[in-house]
Amino acid sequence: MSSGRRAGLIVLIASFAGHGANYLFYVVAARMVTGAEFAAISALIAFGTIVWTPINGVQMAITRNVAVLRTSGTPGEVSAYLRQQSRRMGLAALLVAAAIMALSPVLSEQLNIGSVQTVALAGLWIGLTYLLLAITGVAQGLEQFGYVAFSLAGPLGVLRLALLPLCLLVAGMTGSMWAMVIATVIGLAILIRPLASEMKATPTKAPSSTATLSAMVGLVAFSSLTNVDLLVAQAMLPADNRALYASAVLLGKVALFAPAALAMVLLPRASAALERGESADLAVLKTHALTAAAGLCVALGLWVMPTSVISVTFGPEYAAAKPLLPLLALVMTGAAVLWVHLTFSIARKSKRFVAGMVGIAVIHWALLALLHDSPHHIILASAIAVGSALLVVEIGSRSGLLRLLLRQRRVPAPAIS
Repeated sequence: MSSGRRAGLIVLIASFAGHGANYLFYVVAARMVTGAEFAAISALIAFGTIVWTPINGVQMAITRNVAVLRTSGTPGEVSAYLRQQSRRMGLAALLVAAAIMALSPVLSEQLNIGSVQTVALAGLWIGLTYLLLAITGVAQGLEQFGYVAFSLAGPLGVLRLALLPLCLLVAGMTGSMWAMVIATVIGLAILIRPLASEMKATPTKAPSSTATLSAMVGLVAFSSLTNVDLLVAQAMLPADNRALYASAVLLGKVALFAPAALAMVLLPRASAALERGESADLAVLKTHALTAAAGLCVALGLWVMPTSVISVTFGPEYAAAKPLLPLLALVMTGAAVLWVHLTFSIARKSKRFVAGMVGIAVIHWALLALLHDSPHHIILASAIAVGSALLVVEIGSRSGLLRLLLRQRRVPAPAIS
């Protein structure tokens, strides 16, 4: 097995392990808190996912820039760049955490959370996660995928699950955020190692962070496309449907978040290949194929899964969410393919693709303004938006799947695997 395939397999397994742990996180929460509190916890996690999305963009820019500097730069440039980004990320984490804490009374009321303290603590968790994601980007760029796998399976998965029961017993609903905070701190303590190692070199002049803002905007648009549905459901659906939709999202979006980890391997390798003047088309096609296959397997598994699984794990009141699961998974499989497109566009610094993502996100908001009366309406709005985005990519982007296939047949160029 080649190193690229081995790294992809390790990260994919870690991603599924992390999402399996997150599934159990929600199961434990659903069993230990009320339905309203469970919906509130789910909404806060979705809110956090959207708020830290700009740092997902920075993470991807860091990954790309570190990979490029390792290809054509010097250790001193890498050290200077990482020191620069560490200062910026530390300040960003502090400002975001402080802003959310200050706004916690308003957010608690608008999102029907019912606990200002829980929202304030979520602000601390989101700020710490800013740092965790940025450091994970360093490990990606260095192609130290063991650390990347730990990040996905540990602080973003198993660690928070292990801490949750005790935290809920001690602090009630607020304990869910304490579990996230403590898990993130443990993750930071371990993931700091590759960053510290690279910063030992004497810094020279830090290169410019090319296209970082573009990556941030693209990630914000994508996160809105794949997470705002849960916030709309929390704000607009009747109370009984909020918990149903939250439980359906938990499982249905595994089809997006688990296979999307494959793009974490693609980004640094595609960036380095493009810097060397090589083709990354074959690697992109393989990532698309594996991502789509994994997502469809999740959708099939949710379709054939007995309703009793939901009843036993979450409780009988959540059984009505079963018909929503395969529908959400199919939509999120499309979103996972779109994520690979976005990742490759960031590797090649395509501002046009990012602008298209912003347009699709706006269209999604417009659709949700019209379609929000039931869980099925919300899923339909997301399906139209994601399907439209994929169609636009195929018609107007040079990274459309058909164009990639045709180029592979016509031009036998050196390619990364």
